[in-house]
Amino acid sequence: MYGFRKKLISLMLILVATAMLLTGLPGIYFARQKAHQDAFVQMRQINKLAAADVEKQFTHIKEVSLALEAVFRSTFDKERDFKDQASLDQYKNRILPQLREILHLMRPMSLWIVFDNENIEGKHTISFFDKLGNGIYHRSMQYSIRDKDLHHPSMQWWSDAIETGETWTMPYYWQTWDLEVISYSRAVYADSTLIGCLGSDFIYHELEHQLDSLFPFKTGCLLLLNENNEQVYTSYPGNKPPQETSNIINKLSQHPDSVQYTTVNNQNFLHSVKKLPNGWSVILSVSRKEILADANRLIIHLGIVFFLGFIVTVIIAFYFSKYITSPVNYLLSKFRSAAEGDMNTRAKITTNDEMQELGDHFNQMMEELQKSFNDLNIARERLTIEKERALESDGLKSSFLENLSHEVRTPLMAIVGFSELMADRDSTANEREEFFKHIASNSNQLVRFIEDTLLFAQLEKGQTPFRKSRFKVQEALLELKNEFEVIRSKQKPHLYFRTLSDDCDMTLHSDPELLKRLVRYLLDNAFKFTDKGGITLLCRRTDHHFEIIVSDSGIGISNDKTDLVFRKFCKVIESNTRVYDGAGIGLTNARGLAMLLNGTIELSSTRGEGTSVTVSFPLHQ
Repeated sequence: MYGFRKKLISLMLILVATAMLLTGLPGIYFARQKAHQDAFVQMRQINKLAAADVEKQFTHIKEVSLALEAVFRSTFDKERDFKDQASLDQYKNRILPQLREILHLMRPMSLWIVFDNENIEGKHTISFFDKLGNGIYHRSMQYSIRDKDLHHPSMQWWSDAIETGETWTMPYYWQTWDLEVISYSRAVYADSTLIGCLGSDFIYHELEHQLDSLFPFKTGCLLLLNENNEQVYTSYPGNKPPQETSNIINKLSQHPDSVQYTTVNNQNFLHSVKKLPNGWSVILSVSRKEILADANRLIIHLGIVFFLGFIVTVIIAFYFSKYITSPVNYLLSKFRSAAEGDMNTRAKITTNDEMQELGDHFNQMMEELQKSFNDLNIARERLTIEKERALESDGLKSSFLENLSHEVRTPLMAIVGFSELMADRDSTANEREEFFKHIASNSNQLVRFIEDTLLFAQLEKGQTPFRKSRFKVQEALLELKNEFEVIRSKQKPHLYFRTLSDDCDMTLHSDPELLKRLVRYLLDNAFKFTDKGGITLLCRRTDHHFEIIVSDSGIGISNDKTDLVFRKFCKVIESNTRVYDGAGIGLTNARGLAMLLNGTIELSSTRGEGTSVTVSFPLHQ
């Protein structure tokens, strides 16, 4: 065994060295790549969060402005409301409730309408502002747009909106509110006449604080540029990045939704660019050394782990070589005994390692071998039973085919016979009417049989159409009562047919057609096998179930055969005086429908006294 031990040590060392070369180096490489990808993902996520914060503010004030414009255009009449100061003042009073509704629903910081008073002199503005953000809005004093310096940067919302139709402003100080804001405004025209500008604002410093909190790096910066690549915000100390950085970032803004490398002052930087829907850009710039610092530390740690792993493996190789060889020799002797036919041999290994597990598997294998011999005998017995069942099934199928032939041929022969009689010119009108009734009756009988057979096939395959709806139970049972009352009066008028209801004024969520078809099978059987007395249809509910019970005073069956009535193709008829029609699938279909409707079906019967079938459904399904 010494040679085996030496080979085992050498093999383990070779395998470990090979594994480290084949998996260690690629593992380090892929870990490095994954770390780089995670760094890029982190940049994109920070950039995405920053862009989302900005876009949230932009989207909100633009939605406010669009809602304001919709109200304005739906209420303003140029000929009526823009002819003089009095009419415009009346319009402003008329629109105020709708503006307050926008404030109540959308909660902007502000909304405003500034009318163009080039044609109508006066102070014409409507402006609401919530400085404290507590939902309490104050209306600002009105002013004339012509009194403002339209060339001043703070009036960019007016001049640019008139020129381009809509505009977003750079942050500017609004003295009236004592705040620095960013505005969105839209120019409103009616019949090519400038009516004015409307829009909304948000506080720039709140956005600035949010963006400041999102930048976790020591190098680089986070910038927000407008559509003209003008700087709106930067996290760089001193509020202005180096000119070289600014030039590179201005070029990067032309490539949205990307991560790119650049070099600034002999230092590599990564830049993530996110373009906003309004043309503005959010750019995140971080030094490559900082963003990949965790990846470099990971490579060092993995190298240390692989080296220590090799040392530990050498120690383990010597340890295992000592304790593996002895159990292997012992287990080998047990295998030889088993190969010689000793099925009772077992291995007792208590090394508390894989060798003990191997010995346990050997014992399990021997037990499985013994069990296999026993299973062979049991299999022979089962094969005999299955063969008998197969023969029985063939007999039932043959019986079903005979019944099928009878059930199809009988109505077809009647239809053909009465059709020929109707063709006889000597037959009277009354006779023809009688022949037609027989043809219709046999046709309906044939259709019902085909429908039952199709339903049987659908239930067997699990493809029965199931359409749930809410319906009244009493209405469904009343329909069945009327249907079978007609049958009783025509075929067995001497029988009674009564329906009993015990709190069945309820609504079920199920398939009403399948439920009626299920109960119709039970009533068909009851009328078929009852020649005296009558049939009772009972509906009742318990604490947890809803039950439908069909009872009759027919021929009944013995208790030892009640389980057979639901078997397919099986006809359990205990009568020596009469032959009953049927293919033997009626109660089989009934049981299938009950299970499909999440219910149960039970049958109790006494020979010569009658049968009772109970269908039960849970109330909450």
